[in-house]
Amino acid sequence: MGIIQHFDEQKNLFIVLWHGVVKADEWFQYAPRLTSHPAWTTTSHILADLRYAEDTSTIGNEEIAQAVGIFSRDRSGLAGKQIAVVARDQFGKAQRFGALIARFGVSLVVFNNLDTACLFLGLDEGYANSKLHELRQRPQGEDTLSSSH
Repeated sequence: MGIIQHFDEQKNLFIVLWHGVVKADEWFQYAPRLTSHPAWTTTSHILADLRYAEDTSTIGNEEIAQAVGIFSRDRSGLAGKQIAVVARDQFGKAQRFGALIARFGVSLVVFNNLDTACLFLGLDEGYANSKLHELRQRPQGEDTLSSSH
């Protein structure tokens, strides 16, 4: 399934789900799509759920650094962002990404559980669970840059 995204206009929040096999090339293609979203520069909160990523074997330290380079092309869009990443098997990779992107003014914290990630963002856990469930049910290839009102 790859990387799926939802933007909630009312909550001013991006929710990103990694599901199944996520390859480095897919991440590199996805990052510019996220950072070019009209709400990217004004959205301060991101919830990323990596718990359903089954294989990220093509993503190592070099690829993480390359992704940080892609995300940091427009540094003004990063300043002040709070990112909560929920991860299990991908915990170390998420921490590495967070350490590298922090120099651009991003506060990225990696959590084991969704409830604490939601507390960090001030987000209702029931809402987050519902949206993540919806994202997991989306057909592959469906437009992932939609907004909800």
